[in-house]
Amino acid sequence: MREYREFTMKRIMVATDFSDVSYGALNYAKQLARCFSAKVLLVHVVDDMQLKPGHQAVAPSLPDRLDSAEAEIQRMASGVMHDDLACSVIVRAGRIQETILDLIHERDIDLLVVGTRGKGYSNGEGLGSVAEMLLRAMPCPVLTVGRGVRQDAYENTHGRSVLFPTDFSQTSRAALPYTENLAHHIGARLLLLHVDENGVAANHPEGFNELKKELRPSVVSTETITRAGSAAKAILEVSNEKQVDFIAMGVHGADQAAQAHNFGVAFGVIRQAKCPVFTLFVPSPKSGKGKIDGALVVHHS
Repeated sequence: MREYREFTMKRIMVATDFSDVSYGALNYAKQLARCFSAKVLLVHVVDDMQLKPGHQAVAPSLPDRLDSAEAEIQRMASGVMHDDLACSVIVRAGRIQETILDLIHERDIDLLVVGTRGKGYSNGEGLGSVAEMLLRAMPCPVLTVGRGVRQDAYENTHGRSVLFPTDFSQTSRAALPYTENLAHHIGARLLLLHVDENGVAANHPEGFNELKKELRPSVVSTETITRAGSAAKAILEVSNEKQVDFIAMGVHGADQAAQAHNFGVAFGVIRQAKCPVFTLFVPSPKSGKGKIDGALVVHHS
C-alpha cells in the first residue's frame, strides 16, 4: 500500500548569469512559484577564477564585478516582486559549482532552475559548461530551460502534458511520484514513454501496468507510448509530436553520473529539447545522498 504525502516546492533557486536564457528560466521559475506558493531565490556567482593571467589590467576588479552583479540582480528581483511573488537575492564570489551547492544545502532548496544554451552554442553540442557542471553535481531536482523553449506551459491555450520516459528501472520509478504531482498541480496529462533501444517497439503492458499501480486513481489521465531506437532521439521526437510542456526524467545521482547510461540520455535530451526538462536525481542505495526521497517524493509502505 502506498503512502501519499503532499507535494512540496517551497524554495526555488534560479542560478542566473544575466543571459537571455537565464531570463527564460526565470519566467518558468516564477510560474512554478505562483503554482506552488514558493519563494524565489535569485543567485549570481561571480567566478573569482575567471581573471586570466595577463588580463588583470583590462578586466574589471572583483569589487566592481560584484557591484555590477548586485545592480543587475536587483533589477531581476524587482520584476519578480512586481508579480507579487516573494523573492530574495544573493551575489557571491567563488567557484560556481561549489557556491551553488553550498547554497542549496544552506537554504534547503527544493528546485534549482537554470538556463542552458543548448545545441548551437560554443562547439555546437554542449549544454554550456556551467549548466553541465551543475547538472553533474546537484543533490536536488533541476529544471533546465533551453534557448527557444515554449513559454506557454501555464497559459490556458492548450491541453497540458508532461512526458515521463521510463526504462522501468528503480531509478526511473523513484521519480514517478514527483512527476505525477507536477502533472496534477498544473492540470496536465501524463504521458508514459518506454524506448526499446534494441529496436523492438513492443507494448510492454506489464511494465506500464506496474507504473500505473504507482499512480493515485483518477488523479491524472495517462497515455502509454512505446518507441524503438535511440532513447534520446525517441524522447525528443515524442516530445515534439505531442508538444509536451515538460519532460521529467529520473537519473542516477551525482555519485553515479560518470558511468550511468541514463545520465547521458538526459544530457542528450536537454541539449535539444524544445520544452523544459526536469532532471530528478536518484542517489544509489549505498550513498543515501540527495533529496529525492525527502520532501519531493513519497514513500511506499
